[in-house]
Order: sequence, then C-alpha cells, then structure tokens
Amino acid sequence: MTNAYRVLNGKGLAVDKYNKHFQIQFFAEEFLELEAEIAAEIEERFKPEFLVAKYRFKNKPASSKVLLGNNPKTIVEENACKFSVDLLDTMNPGLFLDMRDARLLFGKMCEGKEVLNLFAYTCSFSVYAKKNGALKTVNVDISKKNLNRGKENFALNGLLPLPGEFFCGSSEEYVDWAIKKGKKFGAIAIDPPSFAKNGKKTFSVAKDFEPLTIKAASLLEANGILFLATNYSEWSGENLRKIAMGTGCKILKSGTQGKDFTSAEQSKENSMVWLVSSPLNSKSSRHF
Repeated sequence: MTNAYRVLNGKGLAVDKYNKHFQIQFFAEEFLELEAEIAAEIEERFKPEFLVAKYRFKNKPASSKVLLGNNPKTIVEENACKFSVDLLDTMNPGLFLDMRDARLLFGKMCEGKEVLNLFAYTCSFSVYAKKNGALKTVNVDISKKNLNRGKENFALNGLLPLPGEFFCGSSEEYVDWAIKKGKKFGAIAIDPPSFAKNGKKTFSVAKDFEPLTIKAASLLEANGILFLATNYSEWSGENLRKIAMGTGCKILKSGTQGKDFTSAEQSKENSMVWLVSSPLNSKSSRHF
C-alpha cells in the first residue's frame, strides 16, 4: 500500500502524487497549452495541498513553477515505510516512484544480511532492508545532502544508524577500500544515475557500470544478493543481464517500472530496468 504513485503516465506528460502533494511534469512543449486545464482538474479531483509544474524539455535547462500551496515538503508512506519528500528540491523530490516494486523485493531478501547500498541517494533501499531485518546497511553517496536526507528517512522509520552506515564519497572509492579490507556483504544494491560528477571525474553508466559491478560482486558472500538497476535510456534489460552473468551470478528475478508507469506511449523517462541475481546456483524465476 502507498499514498505516492504516478497518476498519469504519458509520452510527453506525467502527473505524480506524493501524499497530498502533486507534481505535473512536462517533457514536450506542445502540452503546455493544457497546463491550466490539467491543474484545475487535479485541484478539483484531489484537493491537493501543494502543486508544482516541472518543465523538462530536451536541450533546455529544467525549471519549475509552484501552482498551489507554499510548503513543498511532505511525508509519504509506502509498504509500511515512510519517506521525506520535497517537491522543490531539484527535479527529483527524494523518492523514485518507479522503483517501488524493486525496493520491496530487495528489502525482503535482506533479512539477517549486511547490505551495501551504492549510489544510495536518500537511502530508500536501506530503509526497506532494515525494516525487513537487515543487520546493517552501508549507504554510499557523493552528496552529503542526500545522505542527510537518508538519515532523516532512518529517523522517520525509527531506525537508529549504526557506526559506519553512511559514507560520503564515490561508490568506486568505497568498493576499492572494501576490497582491500576484505569486507563482505550479504546484499549489494547498485542503482546509479546515468551520469554523476565527482570533482573532475564523471561516472558514466555506459563505461563505468560494468567494471564497478564486477568489483562490487567480489564483495558478495556465497549466498549473497546482487541488485542492479538503471534508467540509462540507451540500455535495456539485456545489458544488465550480461553484466550480472559476467560476475558469475545467476538471475533470480527481473523487472521494470511499476504498474502505474505502464503506458501505450513510453518515453525515455520511462526506461528503468532492474534485476536481482546471486552467485548461488539459483533457478531464474523470470526474464525480460
């Protein structure tokens, strides 16, 4: 159960609900003429406390405009987990709605395990893991701001951080350190942005995802779980499949976005794919 989901999913237009807060995302300029009509319909149907329009046109800087309300922050609930959301904190409010199914599946696989969450963002995967009995989660992100929001999410769920659960730095840096120290994890999540800047360096899914995954997989325990995901528009599930199999893991389950993201006309924004694999000789239960 959740009070945060996608209400409308189209090729050039999307409407998202976060509790009583809503956002309209415009990906094609031809829909701008409908902005007032769409906003009026949302106000009449849902009685929102806050409404913002976000403009994400190709080759133009992203921008936003508040249409209703003055407090962009709210708390959403998802499968008995709580998350802080801020609809004016960049284009991404703090929780990716299309990863709901993946978070739930991964969390249920983490009972009794120590978890490594790379590119942790606001640590939603770790919240699910700890709520499902994970012993410890190490959250790695280059943004101190993101990790502070992750700590807020821990607090919202009554989770007390253990020493070493938040690492501010690059995922590559942490993995290299963990290998040297002989660390092992029962579950590892790797869900990077398509591009991520770290000083003069830039992480790119196209060139860096595979080598990072291969190194990270060496940190898995014998019965470990490896979760891979990407929204890089040039890749499909087959790319993740090849990377996972290249680590010696077998695929346990795979999928894409939730049912609220299905549409007859998919856009590049709707390209997230994920899979869960393990070094055990497990039988694959579903393929792309």
